Amino acid sequence: MDDALKSLTDEVLLKMGRNLLLNQQVEHLIKAILGLAKVEGTSSDAAARLEARQAALTTTSMGGLQRKFRSELLALEENPQNHEPVDPSQPFFSTAFRFDLEATDREALEADLDVLTADQNELAHHFLPRWQPRSASAMAEASAHLDQQRERILAMHHRLKSMHGSMAETLQSATNFWSSDDGSAAIELIHLQSSRLVELLNKVTVALKRPDGWTDLAHAENVVNRLEPDSLARRKARYGEESLKALVHKSGLFDVAEEKLPGGTRTLIRLREGG
Repeated sequence: MDDALKSLTDEVLLKMGRNLLLNQQVEHLIKAILGLAKVEGTSSDAAARLEARQAALTTTSMGGLQRKFRSELLALEENPQNHEPVDPSQPFFSTAFRFDLEATDREALEADLDVLTADQNELAHHFLPRWQPRSASAMAEASAHLDQQRERILAMHHRLKSMHGSMAETLQSATNFWSSDDGSAAIELIHLQSSRLVELLNKVTVALKRPDGWTDLAHAENVVNRLEPDSLARRKARYGEESLKALVHKSGLFDVAEEKLPGGTRTLIRLREGG
């Protein structure tokens, strides 16, 4: 073998190794993205769930990763499959990512993923027909082919890195918010709005409303107290509000007004539109 041909075959071998390494980096990125695609659980088991999910991804083939990437991140319709906690008394949370792409962009990305998988399979399992170390033209063609493959891999690596960075930044922002005072207040508001007390008040307000749409809060409170006195009795300890009126304001689900009477005023409430 002359020096020029030997240099060319060495170049092909180097480029094969380069592309294999780039492919592994892309595969690692896909696994990292899928690892963040769904975070769920209770405060006691969320870390274990995430660790188990990531462990399962380490042994998933490129084809399996691609299918999971499509179904979890690129699907047109959400199809959540949460594994509910064994203990329903523990707060359970679930966060899932989905990239809402234009149809043409999504189709292009899916096509690029197909090409990526095909390139990886060819390089790892079917490159031998291109390996003709006694033919300078075949080696030159193989070298050019590997360069074109590299460009495709780098383009996918750049896109996946951007997607992973966006997901990580979003999760960090969410973590910062939920651990802040504003996040705690938002959780409390969600809890209040979905509480049994507010549920009862909604129903009573609708049932007792006057022709003008308003309901006497004192009358509604009496009815709720007869139906479930414990709901009212616990409001101070749970929500920090002594009066039902203050709790109604805090919920943000009702309009509140004061009606003048000969001997004073009466508090009226009505369910807000869309509440």
